[in-house]
Amino acid sequence: MNLGGIYKDLGQLDQALAYTLKSLELTPDHPDALMNLGGIYKDLGELDQALAATLKSLELKPDNPDAHMNLGGIYKDLGELDQALAVTLKSLELKPDNPGAHMNLGGIYKDLGELDQALAATLKSLEFKPDHPDAQINLGGIYKDLGELDQALAVTLKSLEFKPDHPDAHMTLGGIY
Repeated sequence: MNLGGIYKDLGQLDQALAYTLKSLELTPDHPDALMNLGGIYKDLGELDQALAATLKSLELKPDNPDAHMNLGGIYKDLGELDQALAVTLKSLELKPDNPGAHMNLGGIYKDLGELDQALAATLKSLEFKPDHPDAQINLGGIYKDLGELDQALAVTLKSLEFKPDHPDAHMTLGGIY
């Protein structure tokens, strides 16, 4: 992993951005660095820059499932759900066992109002990574939206074991109670 990626994982986005941009000065067409840059910009809320960097990464490495997954997240945040769905499905075509892509797919289906498909995709994510706190939190929200409040409560409380300070989990609990 590069230094920019380490800083991103630590939540130090300004440092992550600086080191990733430096990396790209040295190797401007490095597809993984461009993908990381897109992720950093997404986390910073700079979606147009995130989109540009991720699309350039895919021009250089079109079969990168992680870049397709990230692009799906960017399109989702931009409200372009049909495009988000298409590229996330492409990511899963390239790497069917990616728990993050299944989790993202569940979120896209939830936003589209297709709760049964959202549930199936999120459960699939948890098959691959049962202790994924964000997938657990998403699952709780889906169960809540389906009116299965006992399931929603159990799953959301379980998610807090993994990530006790996650605001979405507490928001879901507030909606259940």
